[in-house]
Amino acid sequence: MIGLKEGNCGRILFVCIFLIVMLICSSQAITTKDLLTAGNAKNSGAMASIAGSMNQPPIAKSLTPDVEGPLTAGSSVTWTGFAYDPEGDKLLYQFWINGPMTGNAWKPMTNWDVNNSWNWTTSPLDTGTNIIEVRVRDERHEGPWGHDSHISAEYGIINLAGAGGGSRLNLKPTILSVKSDRKSPQYRGTKVTWTAKASDPDKDTILFQFVLKGPSTEEQWLPMTNWTTSNVWTWDTGTFRAGAYMIDVWVRDGYHADMEYSDASMMTPFVVMQKAIIL
Repeated sequence: MIGLKEGNCGRILFVCIFLIVMLICSSQAITTKDLLTAGNAKNSGAMASIAGSMNQPPIAKSLTPDVEGPLTAGSSVTWTGFAYDPEGDKLLYQFWINGPMTGNAWKPMTNWDVNNSWNWTTSPLDTGTNIIEVRVRDERHEGPWGHDSHISAEYGIINLAGAGGGSRLNLKPTILSVKSDRKSPQYRGTKVTWTAKASDPDKDTILFQFVLKGPSTEEQWLPMTNWTTSNVWTWDTGTFRAGAYMIDVWVRDGYHADMEYSDASMMTPFVVMQKAIIL
């Protein structure tokens, strides 16, 4: 009986030792694979880091006007930007402005282009302090929505003409016509395009604004557009209630009325009808 017990113990001991050895080998195999994977990932990250650091972004160095400011409204000035790229990559430039004309908000004046100059024809609407900025990229870092570097400069515009008794008598613009591409009345859902024509005796830049009054505005005048050089506005009647409306077009040249008013205006009536519902 003692012999049998000793034999069983030997077999049990052998099986235990075998299982321990297999477990150790299996653990070593997994650990080796993990180490190889981690090593490859580390090498890949290092290579990516090296590749990214090989190309440097350009640096905007200067932004200069061809005429020193301040400048009289109506004059032109050419801005030239200069940037340096360590690798000599092709550079793209874009000019922006922040001033009275833009409501002191940034607005692009050009598209992205290899041309590093921009000609700015000023108007009385630019009177005051303007910030001109040139943005640069080499298409290897930031996308079209961003830039690699920028530089800006302040520039003043003064207005010597107008109602304040300046160097010349400036005349107000006049509206010649306001027309729609569809005759009144029209059913709701119709898109009506309005076109205004105006003239300025002094050839000043004319700004237009379309305003509307009717059932959907609680019979109050509401602007449908901001002040803009565009003389066209498309009215989507589908978002308005049926009824009688008045379309008014305002114009100004910046020498006379403020932004809340106009130098001239012209009103046109228009009726929007509701389609009958057949049950």
